[in-house]
Amino acid sequence: MSTTTQNKTLHNKIRKLAPDAIETMGEMLRDPKTPGPTKAQLIGFILERTLGKPDTTIHLMTEGGTVKDAENRLIAIAEEIREETAKDAEESEESGDDSEDDDNEDGEEEDDDEE
Repeated sequence: MSTTTQNKTLHNKIRKLAPDAIETMGEMLRDPKTPGPTKAQLIGFILERTLGKPDTTIHLMTEGGTVKDAENRLIAIAEEIREETAKDAEESEESGDDSEDDDNEDGEEEDDDEE
């Protein structure tokens, strides 16, 4: 199975589970037994997915360097952030479910027009 086919299969499985996941998050938010930090994480997750992540402002002090020095440092910071994000995504993939169940277990046709 090609990587593209595997990604499409995984996407379809996740899409099918999304309504249950959203309902579960809502139940957790309404449950008085759910710890405050967990509720805060859920709220942050939901807001980031619906409204997007807030802009990040970076204050860079050049300490007498040139504009080119400041630009190079900013590029280095952006690269560090990119590497951390890629590493987090990689770790998340490694801890995910690797099972290769059928794409559509209930025999229905899938809509493949959404990407």
